[in-house]
Amino acid sequence: MAEDDAETATDGSIPEDEAQERAGLQKKRQRARRADEEAAEFWGRVFADPVGRREMWALLQNAHTFEERFACGPNGFPQDLATWYQSGERDVGLRLWRSWLRLVPEGVNLMMVENDPTMRDAPKQRRRRVIEVE
Repeated sequence: MAEDDAETATDGSIPEDEAQERAGLQKKRQRARRADEEAAEFWGRVFADPVGRREMWALLQNAHTFEERFACGPNGFPQDLATWYQSGERDVGLRLWRSWLRLVPEGVNLMMVENDPTMRDAPKQRRRRVIEVE
C-alpha cells in the first residue's frame, strides 16, 4: 500500500504535494534574496556615512575581532574558560565583518583604510573613494 502512495503521476504532471513543495521553496528563496538585498541596502547606508564607518570599526574593536587573546591567571597558568569566552567575542566580530565584506565590500575597505592603523599608509586615491547609495 505504501508503494501506491509513493507513485508519481505517469502523465508527465507533477504531483500536487511536490508542486506545493516547489512553490514553497521558490517563495523561501525569494524571501531570502529580498532579505539580502534589504541588508545590503541598510549596510550600504551605514557605510556611506563617516560616522557609521567609525562606529562599526569601534564595534569590531570592542569585540577584539583582529586580536587573538589567551587568558591566564595571576600565576601565569592558562584560563581555558576565559580564553573560550574571549574567542566567542572575537567570533561575533568576525561574523559581522565577513557579512559586511559580502554585502558592502567597498564600505568595509574604506572603514579599514580610515581606522585601521596598519592600513593608514594606503594610497591616497583609495581614501577619497566615495560610496554611492542607490
